[in-house]
Amino acid sequence: MSLAVYIKEDTALKRILKRKRNRAFALIISAFGLFAIVFAVWPYLAWQFVTLPKLTKGVEHAPVPQSQVLADQSFLSENVQVAKDEDGFSYFTTNYVPTGEKPDEFSLTIPKLKISEAKVKVDSLKFYEQLSHFPGSALPGELGNSFITGHSVLPQFNDPENYRTIFTKLPELEVGDDVYVEIEGQHLHFVVQYAKVVDPHDVSVLAPISQRGHNLTLMTCVPPGTSIKRLVVITSLI
Repeated sequence: MSLAVYIKEDTALKRILKRKRNRAFALIISAFGLFAIVFAVWPYLAWQFVTLPKLTKGVEHAPVPQSQVLADQSFLSENVQVAKDEDGFSYFTTNYVPTGEKPDEFSLTIPKLKISEAKVKVDSLKFYEQLSHFPGSALPGELGNSFITGHSVLPQFNDPENYRTIFTKLPELEVGDDVYVEIEGQHLHFVVQYAKVVDPHDVSVLAPISQRGHNLTLMTCVPPGTSIKRLVVITSLI
């Protein structure tokens, strides 16, 4: 006659181990969620409390007093509109038709941002595959305001060689930083004068800065990774 031996399973021990596994899994998920939140929110907090207060630090008369600004008697007053795409992104558009001979493009270099000879398309409203020189604005070196637009994303994804992220670190530019343009064999040197944050519908940023100014303005969305406001960095030819 065979003897059968039965061993009672220790269910209490299994329950304890299961609770520990569940607790560890919950901690991992919570840590991952916290990391994701910090990853997304930290750039905005850094922008709000660190970058934004520094933008116009040490700058006097910024923006330029209205008495020194050219009269609004140009193509800007009649031909610039603010449009919105399906995602609610606001952008400038114009029915201005370029006339005369112009270069198709020029290059932009900003050493501090590691942007080297980036392509700028002249009289263009598209800036996914290159930077965009707003139609009708002055060409670099001419009297007036040459206006250039580029994309930005969260700082973690910045790539100065990618036109979809190229202006992400534009807020890091400070008074006195260098900007270089090469156009039709000319090598032009601009220096940052000041920066300001404006609403997306503020077309005044396209206007000439002063009566004798040879300016270059760079614009992107801020805080980086959002399209809430626009940052414009104004430079002057030296």
